[in-house]
Parts: sequence; structure tokens; C-alpha cells
Amino acid sequence: MNRFLIYLIIIIIYCVQAIKAKGIIKRATKHVEIVENAYLLKFSLPPSYKDDNKKLNVIKQHEYFYDEIKKKGLNITIRYEFHELINAITFEAKDDDLKSIVEINGVQSVEPVQKHRIPPISFNMIKSKYTQMFFDKRDWTTNTPLNLTKEANLNTIHKMIGVDLVHKQFGYYGKGIKVGVIDTGIDYLHPALGGCFGPGCKVEYGYNYLENTWNPRDICSGHGTHIAGIIGANDSMHSGFIGIAPQITFGAYRVMNCNGQGEGDVIMTALQRAKDDGMNIINLSLGGNGWAVNPLSEMADALTKYGIIVVTANGNYGTEGIFESGGTLLGRETIAVASIENTHYLSFKAYDVSDKNFSIDYVTVSARAFTFPSAKIEIFPDHICPENFMIYENKVVMVNLETSPLSCPWLGILQIINARAILIIIRNETLGPTTANFNNEQIKIPTATINLITAQLIKERKKKNNDLEMDFSEKIGHVLPNPLGYSMSYYSSWGLSNLLDIKEIVTPGGMIFSTYPVPLGSYAQLSGSSMSTACVAGALALYMEANPSKNSRHARNMLTIYANPIYDMKNKEKASVLQQGTGLINVYNSIISSTLITPTRILLYDKSFSYKYLDIHNNGKRVITYNLKHCPAISINGYNGTRSIRTNYMKFNHSAAIVKFVKDKVTVQPGSSVRTYFTISSPKDLIEHGWFYSGFIQVKPIKQSAIAVTIPYAGFAGDIKSLPILGQPEFPQLRKSNKIISSNTTTPTIFTMENSKNRPIITMVISTPTKLLLIYALNFDKKIIGRIPRVNLHLVGITRYLTKTRFNQILYYEWNGNIVDLENKKNGFKSYFDVGIYYLKISALKMFGNILNESDWESWISPPIKIQRKK
Repeated sequence: MNRFLIYLIIIIIYCVQAIKAKGIIKRATKHVEIVENAYLLKFSLPPSYKDDNKKLNVIKQHEYFYDEIKKKGLNITIRYEFHELINAITFEAKDDDLKSIVEINGVQSVEPVQKHRIPPISFNMIKSKYTQMFFDKRDWTTNTPLNLTKEANLNTIHKMIGVDLVHKQFGYYGKGIKVGVIDTGIDYLHPALGGCFGPGCKVEYGYNYLENTWNPRDICSGHGTHIAGIIGANDSMHSGFIGIAPQITFGAYRVMNCNGQGEGDVIMTALQRAKDDGMNIINLSLGGNGWAVNPLSEMADALTKYGIIVVTANGNYGTEGIFESGGTLLGRETIAVASIENTHYLSFKAYDVSDKNFSIDYVTVSARAFTFPSAKIEIFPDHICPENFMIYENKVVMVNLETSPLSCPWLGILQIINARAILIIIRNETLGPTTANFNNEQIKIPTATINLITAQLIKERKKKNNDLEMDFSEKIGHVLPNPLGYSMSYYSSWGLSNLLDIKEIVTPGGMIFSTYPVPLGSYAQLSGSSMSTACVAGALALYMEANPSKNSRHARNMLTIYANPIYDMKNKEKASVLQQGTGLINVYNSIISSTLITPTRILLYDKSFSYKYLDIHNNGKRVITYNLKHCPAISINGYNGTRSIRTNYMKFNHSAAIVKFVKDKVTVQPGSSVRTYFTISSPKDLIEHGWFYSGFIQVKPIKQSAIAVTIPYAGFAGDIKSLPILGQPEFPQLRKSNKIISSNTTTPTIFTMENSKNRPIITMVISTPTKLLLIYALNFDKKIIGRIPRVNLHLVGITRYLTKTRFNQILYYEWNGNIVDLENKKNGFKSYFDVGIYYLKISALKMFGNILNESDWESWISPPIKIQRKK
């Protein structure tokens, strides 16, 4: 038998044995943050769900485990226990004890507890290590009033998704629906959010897991409060702002700290408490691993058994290309939400002191104008760090983040020399508004954003008058039309999921006004898929109020299928399904419509020809005849050779799939359903590898005013296994210290192995997600002699569920000269490596590859390595 297959069979045997008896310790990848010395242990029995007998067995399994821990004399500290939604515990222990722990009967797996973050806003604009952007709290004081024009409408997102009609025609405002917000807490003292906490209050339920108190108030971040406002605030008497479902009841679960970071098992505990508190909907805006194989996704899917829907953010990595569906909870039953731009935004005006006919619009996160009356303008130079910063003292400084030098600490210096404010130039191709902000408690400089056109006008003005001074005395906010309204937000992450699933739906997330903690100014205008997530949570509350007898899956399906495809203005075609998913929701259409179509999405994978069907359910009282129509979307290619590429380098093509209906007209009796068939063939002229095609099947009643249903599809044109993983030939790389060893060299590189500078280091990128990555040690004849063990966890060198690495992100693997001897079956044993010449081999399993098929692996072999230990 092929030696490669022999080793793979050995791997499988180890994996199966570990799953059944000893457990597998799964090492988090280096681009996943973990809680130090904290681990999540899954047991072999299924969770109890609603079964008391199962719960008793689960509890007994936990007790047996604790008894075995005592017998072995191991010292562990239990963090949390889980019985109902997942059978697991989290604990703290020394790495040296892990091997003994996984050998206990009933242990299925052990893995590090991950940290999770709120998806960073405008992540692609994080240019300098001195300028990490997140929330801006510094261009106002807490006493600065909200000052708007009389005609200002802060609720424009309502019209975009049909909320205004639901309010007006049906009077549904979410009454009787409970929404849990697992986030940074909610400032329940905000008048628009009820002003109190506890029974009878709008925020009736909640817990503060960071401080272990019953006070879940958000006072230092604002993210949770902003989310809550979008869902259900009522500020009609002051600003006129109201949430989508202002009569809901909130549960506020504070699991994220002031920097927007939380620990995975704490979030898991909050999910359990939200279920126990009777939440109908859970809003969870997190960033993290895109594989739906984590404990959070398992718990989120389990919540559907209780009629609870979990809504999660799809992520803000829209500039990083495809395979960036970053919602941690990409389970089958969760809803991941992408972002489009609001049709309007709140802006402020400044005028040339010497010529009032010249004005600019600037956007602040705080929804307030700059507090100072006027200031002179200075322009920060491109690509250099100025020698003299004093010229910026008491000035408003215009900075282009794209051209500001990485090594220049300009932000801190501008603060020290008392610059009045910073105007950040935002590079949007279509020149719409956006927000930028700094996450640093020590930074006090007011910031605002301007677009490229405004920046160019200021430059031209400055050339004519070097002492250009702008009048900022007008403090009234104007709600202006957004030229990017209804278009996909540039930061919204692209799919597909790592399993080629279509997860996203779309709601407004760009330039969203909402509540903010009272100590931080009470209101803010933010952008991100977190804001989109809140829109869906609010819309679901309206649908559930309108349809109290329908289950959560029905609500999710109806919201999904009545979404409207988004148009790509740049490419003059429907936006790719990889970007928009099912499209923009319309909760009004979902409520008034009686047609349900399943499945709600069509997954084609890499089949060149597919025979598909749709079940059309007529839940109305009249006979309906439907027309079927194909609506193609733009095709996209996210690869350049063997490397995945960023969004601005992606290729687009108008080639469309060929769809043929067996019948393009179908009649369905009331209370009945009909299955209709069709074929989808991939586009013929997408010959170059890396192309994804997509589109929609429209099903519309022939009645002219009837509402259409659209079902998205997506597929890969070619063999999905042809997608590159390791980024060859540029990567992987063998390095000694900082020196890259040429992959073509035949001269062995000497390593003494005494420290990191004298050990082989492999650097790699991941261009396509992979379920399994293995690093082998080869002898002089390039025969496998073992596998490189992972540091700390004493595992047999298996790295599972790797996500795609992002731009400028590199994974590092340092080899200390030890191997795991697989043939002698010393699982977890590291044998000392003799002096000699060796090679390292990386093997990554291709997408949907068979572990036993050698051709389903992409491999790389390093240049020769000579181990010459110092005596």
C-alpha cells in the first residue's frame, strides 16, 4: 500500500480512538485569540435538551469526570458547566495535565477557550499601529445637546425594509416579544431605553458577567446600547428616533469588555441564561472563525429547538476578498447579516470664514458638531512624517489614512501639541460618507470624516489661501441623501461560508443613528454589520408579533425569501450572492404574503450541471399561478493564480448560468404545494480557475401587483478542489531567523536547534479554507518518519479548520527538532531527532477532499534542513 495512505490511515485510527476514548485536543490557529490556560471539554453524551432523563445522565457523566480528576491527583478549576444546549465544561489547568485529562473515559474533545470580538468597524482603514479605529467618544461633551433641523428624519432605515408600513398599517411594534442582546450591556438609564432595569422596565432581564452582578449597564463601550436602540428604542418625544420594534422587552447580557472583547465560555453561559429568561430572539454581533464547528454555533443551533432565533453579524472584512463570512455563529439555523448603506446620514457644515459660499460637509460618530467656533486648516503630508509638528498646533488637520506613514506616531503627537481636530479622508470609490474613530482612551482629539471630493476642494482652496480658516459655529445637524444608499457597504464581508453555504441576508448597517450610553453623549452614528444584525432582530420581532402561532424557522424562512436582490451600481448587474446572500429584507412583504418556498437557498458547489427543484406552498385562500424567472448576478473571481486577493483586485464577469425550467408557469391550489423542477448549468466561458457564479430564481404570482419571491443560488465554475490553499510558489517559506531560504536551493541549511534564531521556521498563508493541515518530518530520502508536534498541547501535529489568512497575515510554525513517531503509535510522545539532513512537508486537505485520496491534498516540501546540534 502507498506509504502516504498508510500514514493517513494511522491518523484516522488515532482520531477515531481519541474521539471514542481519549479525546482530541484541538489547537486554535495562531490567528485565533485564546484565553490563557482555559479549555473547553466536550463529553461524549449528547446534551439533555428538554429530556430530564438525559439531563440526569449528563450530570452523572460530569460527576464521573470529577471523580477521575481527583483519583489522578490533577488540579483543575471549573469555570462553567453546560448540560442542556451542549454537554461540556470549561476549566483552567496546566498544559502538562491535559494528556491525562483527555484519557478519562467519556471525554470527546478538549480545545482552548477562544476570545471573541465585536466586528471592528472599518477594519480596512486600520493603517497605523498608533491609530486603531473603533469608537470615537471625543468630539463632544456629555452636556452637548443633540441639535437637528426640524425636518430631520432619523428613521430612514424603516422605509428601506418595510418597517414604516408595518407600524402604520398594522400597529405592530414588537409587543410581547423578548430580545436578548449579548454584547457590552445596555445603558438602561437612557430615557429612550426605558430609564430603568428590572420587572416592568423595557430592559427587564440581564446579567453582568464581567463583574458578576445583576447590573448589565453599558457605560464604557456603547456598542450594545447602539444595537439596542436600533432594535427597540423609543425617543419620539426628543430626537424623533424610534427603533424597529419599540415595544419589545430586552434582556441585556454584558459579556464584552470596554474594548469589545469577550471570552467564549462566558458568551455560552449568556446564551443559556437568555434561553432560561425566555428570549424569543438573540442578537449576537461577534467576529471570529468562519467554520460552523465551534461550541457557540452548536449552542445557537440547539436554541432553535426552543423556538429561539440567533442573529449574528456577518463581519466587517469586506476589503479582504471572498471566504470572509466571519460570523462566529455560522450554524445552519442562525442568520448571518450583511450590510448595505443607509439612504440618508447625519452631517454637519463648516464654511470658509472669508467666503460663506464655500462649505464642506463632515460626519462625526457622536452625531454632534465640533464644539469650537472656528479653526485654520492644515494638510498632513503623504508618505512622510513631518519634522515640525508645531505647525498643526490649534489647527484642524486633514489626514489621509491611506498615505500616512506606518512608523509615524502622528496621532499622539497631534494630541500633545493640541491640534483642534482631525478630518480623516475616506477613500470610497463612489465617494459616499462613512465614519472613522479611534479606540484609545488616551486620545481626546475630536475626529470627523470627509470624502475625497471634499478633500480635493479643501486642497484647492488651501492653494489659493494658505491661511484657510473654516467656521464650525453652525451646530445644527442635517440629514442628507446618501449617494451610496441601497448599495452594499464596502466593509461588509463576502462569502461563501467555508462549506460553500449561502448565509447572508442584508439590511442597513452603514451610517446608522441610534442610542449611546448617556455618559458618552446619548447618541451616535455608527457603521458595521452589527448595526445590520440589529435591524434583522427588530424585523423578526415584528414578524413574530404578527404571526404568534408560527415557529422560529418559519419566521426566518419568510424573512429570507421575500428579500430583494441588491444592484451592483459599479458593475451594473445584481450584486453577487457571495456578497449579498439572499438580498435586502422587507418585513412588510413577509407579513402580508401567503406563499412559502423551500428550500430557501440553492447550493450548487462545483457541479457543472444540477437538477434542482423548489416546493411552492400556497398558504392563502385562492388559487395562485406563478411565473418562474431566472435573474443572474455578476460572477466574481477572488484569486490571482495561487493566492486569494483583496476585494479591490477581484475580477468581475457578466457571464451567467443557464437555467431551464421544466415548467415556467405553475398553478397551486389554496392550502396545497407543488414541486417544480429546473436545471442549472454553469457558465460556459468562465474557463480561468477561481470563478464563482450566482443568481436568483424568481417566483412571482401573475397578478401584476403581487410580491415576488427570490431564491438565491451560487456555485463554482470548475473543480472546487482546484482552489489553491498554500499560496505556492511564494509560500510556504522556510526561514532561519529573518532570512528566507530559497525553495530552489539544494544546499542544506544548518540549524543548531538551541533557540528560535537557530530553528527552522515555516511561514505560510492560507488562500482557501482547509479542514485539516499536517506537517510531516521527512528523512534524507524524503520518506515520512513522523509529524511535527504542536507546542504546549502535545498533540500529533493536527491543525484543524483553518480559515483563510487575510492580507499581510502570515502563520508561523517553529520546529524544535522533535517529531511524533506514528508507526510506533506513541500518541503525544515527542522523540528526540538525531543529527542529519531532513525535510519538512506540509499537506493541506483540499475543499471537500477525501482524507484517503492523495490527490485531494495540496503539499509542499521544504529545502533541505541539516540538524547539527551543539555539543
